[in-house]
Amino acid sequence: MRITQVVVTDAFAGTERYVVEVANRLADRGHDVQVLGGAAGTMPGLLESGVRWAPAASLQQAVAALVRGGRRDIVHSHLTKGDFAAFLAVPATGGRRVATRHILMPRGYGAAAQRFGRLVTRGLACEIAVSRFVADGVETPCDEILLNGVRSTAGGPVASDRSRTVLVAQRLAEEKATDVALRAWAASGLGQDGWSLVVAGSGPERPALEELAAELGVAASVTFAGWVSDLPDRFTRAAGLLAPAPAEPLGFSVQEAMAVGLPVVASDAGGHAETVGTVAGALLFPPGDVAACATALRRLAGDGGQRVAYGARLQARQREAFELEGHVTALEKIYAAVARPGREPRGGA
Repeated sequence: MRITQVVVTDAFAGTERYVVEVANRLADRGHDVQVLGGAAGTMPGLLESGVRWAPAASLQQAVAALVRGGRRDIVHSHLTKGDFAAFLAVPATGGRRVATRHILMPRGYGAAAQRFGRLVTRGLACEIAVSRFVADGVETPCDEILLNGVRSTAGGPVASDRSRTVLVAQRLAEEKATDVALRAWAASGLGQDGWSLVVAGSGPERPALEELAAELGVAASVTFAGWVSDLPDRFTRAAGLLAPAPAEPLGFSVQEAMAVGLPVVASDAGGHAETVGTVAGALLFPPGDVAACATALRRLAGDGGQRVAYGARLQARQREAFELEGHVTALEKIYAAVARPGREPRGGA
């Protein structure tokens, strides 16, 4: 099949990582794959040689790239601007439009954009939600719920190979509740016991979070690493991942941590309940509950053997339910179903 994946950004975060992984696997299976969008300095280098890439940092640039790409069987869009671009380029691309809802935000900002968003939605061949949490929260019913998949890794977690480090890996934005992670870190006292917290990610909240770490007296045990390119390697070396967001749509980093057997402490909400929360003995805490999060961190740090066992359960669950190859197989089935001759899009548009 001729498949285009489009995400209208010049960034590289969870959605863009997902697009890279899916595009590469689809190409491995013999499809003609094109990717539009994502950071110019990162995306092309991660895509396999058979996958064509073009920038799509703006809606106009994305539509132009879609038009240049010509006829496609499937245009799979991610995030609102990608959905809009795919809709506007239909006369040139022709094929069926599939969209994935990665977040809970309405399709479009403002009344006019949301009216246009409803038109875009009606013409979709299939709308996919990344979790039940997202499907229940968006403005229109989704056709499919398909949790993301990540690559499985060989071997299992070994306590002696991991440092006394807890990771936070996310955008430093208000909705991610990184302040909860810092407050819980301070309450846990782990920094005084030789442990360290590494905050990997960038965003507008970083200056305020650095000030908060100083106010809490934990600046010496907290490192703000910024955006890092070696996150998978860090997952194999750390002792745990802390995911404090109170309404995470799914949590791609959490799934990646599970894949390498990295123990996860997470808020018991959003997509976390559908990934980590499906594992026996999951270290979950009520969203925003600093004391409960601190308790979970102390449990994580207190017993290396239990960390290994918990990590192994997480890894087994990832291999069973959130494996990349199975995810791509499910996507192929969706593509094949919507591309059947005579299949009408939603609303008959």
